[in-house]
Order: sequence, then structure tokens, then C-alpha cells
Amino acid sequence: MIKQDFHIANIIARYLSGETTPEESAQLKNWRNEDTAHEALFQKICNEENFRQHMEKGSAFNTSTHWEGVQKRIKRNNNRERRIKILSYAAAVLFPVFVLGISLKYTSHDYSQNQPVLTAQFISPGESKAILTLDNGETIHLNKNAVDALQELEGAHIKVDSTTLNYQVAQAALQKEKPVYNKVEIPRGGEYALVLSDGTKVHLNSMSSLRFPVRFGDGRRVVELEGEAYFEVSKTGQPFMVNTKGIQVEVLGTAFNISAYPGEEYQATLVNGSVKVNAGQGGSLILKPSQQATLPVGSNSMQVRTVDTSFYTSWVEGKIHFKDQRLEDIMKTLSRWYDMEVIYKTEKIKDFRFGCHLDRYEEIAPFVKLLEETEKVHAKIDGKTITFYN
Repeated sequence: MIKQDFHIANIIARYLSGETTPEESAQLKNWRNEDTAHEALFQKICNEENFRQHMEKGSAFNTSTHWEGVQKRIKRNNNRERRIKILSYAAAVLFPVFVLGISLKYTSHDYSQNQPVLTAQFISPGESKAILTLDNGETIHLNKNAVDALQELEGAHIKVDSTTLNYQVAQAALQKEKPVYNKVEIPRGGEYALVLSDGTKVHLNSMSSLRFPVRFGDGRRVVELEGEAYFEVSKTGQPFMVNTKGIQVEVLGTAFNISAYPGEEYQATLVNGSVKVNAGQGGSLILKPSQQATLPVGSNSMQVRTVDTSFYTSWVEGKIHFKDQRLEDIMKTLSRWYDMEVIYKTEKIKDFRFGCHLDRYEEIAPFVKLLEETEKVHAKIDGKTITFYN
């Protein structure tokens, strides 16, 4: 990230001096288009007064002295976490030389003086936690404090830890006829992963649930989903089906993401392999990799589009990506993960569009501050509630 920031900083500096190459101009254009915060920052940097201030800072800045200090600190610290902190310091002292503070704290001070101060309160991200409901109705709470255990239930060995359930079917269980179902529910502000008896891996997002058999029979493998999950289906030769209240997805072996929250657009996003999506009266279709099938709220007509799948699966890797999305849609996703409430003082605010890239496991205040610095909205954090003002 720091290397990329320096690269963009250098291009902007060359842009201001009229020295960019066609390739650099294209890179700058792409950077400006990928995030509204980038464009807002670019416009501020190009402002004559800001540019004058940056140049004054640059001319008075002794890069050799400060960089020698950075190098000494790097030599004294070998672990990765300390290196990251030192590089962050290096970025902070060198950006004025390139005219760019990727953080908006280096832009015009007049803006910050006229805006309300964002309340510095901590809203923590979600964590691994779930509720396992057994076939007999018994419930087991799973969280970061869960102790590794090996349980035997209806012929299946279940390995339980703080982040994953792993079902391993005993061979004797394959002769049983009565299906036994378990259900995993993820509360607000949680996530959890499980490995089904056939080896299929499922990563469940916040406010989601999956009902599944402890073991699969000889026919179709069927599970029931509400909310969002990422599947890596094990190839066994048997069809694998995910049923939701809006769509049904059938696969043989593939990786895909399904978002099926009540009252929201249903989405099936294919990463690799092939899936068949059935929407009942809305018809059915076959998806190819990088395609997404959507079923809008209240509609019976599915739509297909080609997408960057990373925007829809990044949550599995601990990231959250949005590109040109409505603020209300962004915050709806974030509120589930951060277990917070969002209030909009006017309806217009909900339709403001932003792009962003977040670390899923960081607190949310820096992101909210970045939204403020685009000068589109103002925000106040009070406890676990964020209020947006026009």
C-alpha cells in the first residue's frame, strides 16, 4: 500500500509540473476514477493555495536528515509489525516532498476549521462467533473463547474451535436412513466457517444462517441459506444445491458467493466453475466465471452482468470493497459487521455514492472521517450509532 501511495504521489507531482508520460496519465486517471475520495484529494492538491503550501513545506524539508533517521529505526527493528510502523512514518515525512498527503490531513486547514469534529469513539469490528443448533434443539454458542473439542453426534465427528466447525462422517453413519440436520446462525457482528461432511467449505457472513445435514446421502447435497455465504464446493459427482427464499443455485464443484438477505437484492456471484441459478418464475440460467445473477427486490426477472468478483468476495479475505455504491448500501453492509445503527438526517444523503477499500478487522472511525473529508457528508459517532448530516 505504501509503495503504491508513493507511486501515485510521484505521478501527481509530475502532473503538476507537466511532465507525465501517457502511461502515467492513464494510471492517474484510473486512480482518480476508482474512489471518490481519490478524486476529492486530487482536486484539493491541485488547488493553487494548497499547492503553494505544499511547495513551501517541501522547500523547508530536509529529506536527507529525516530519511537517515528512518533508516536507523528500520535497522533497530526486525519484526514485521515494527517495520510497518516505521514505513508509515517514512511515508508521513516524505509525502510533502511529493506534494501529496494520501491522508487528507495534509490538505487545506480551512476545511477542518469549518466542520464539526468527528467524535473519536471506537466501534469495534465483528469477530468469529456463531450459534450451533443441533437436531434435538440443543444450542451451543461458539466464539473466540471456544475450546477445541471433538464431539461425536449421530455418527459424525465434529471438530469445534473458535472459528470453524469441521464435520467428519464416520463410515458406519453412511448406513443410516434418517437425516439429521444442524443449523449454524451468525449473529450481528459475527462470522464463522464450517466444513461440511463432504468436504465443502462454507464461510458465513454476519446475520446469516445455514441449515445442512450432518451427513449427505447418495443423492443431491442440499443446504438452506439465509443471508450471505461463500462456498467452495467439493467435487463428489453429486449435485450440490443451495436453497434460499429467492433463488436456488445448483453446482457440481465450484466457488461462488450468495447474498440473500431478506428485503435486499439477491446476488449469486461465480468465481470459478459453473452454476445454474433458478429463480422460480424468474426462470433459470447458467453462469460463467466472473458473472453475477441478480434478482431485485419485488422482481421476478433475473439479470446477469459481468463483475469484478473481488468486490463481492473480499469479505472472506478480511477486506471490504465498494465501487461507486450508494452510501445507504455501503452502511447497510457495514452495520451488520460492526453491529451498529446508522441514521440519515435527510433522504438525499442515502443516495450519495462512494468507493472504498476497508480492512474488515479495523475499527470504523477512520473510514467515517474519510467520508467527511470528501465534503459530501458530515458524521457524528455516538456509542454504536453513526449519524450522517448533509
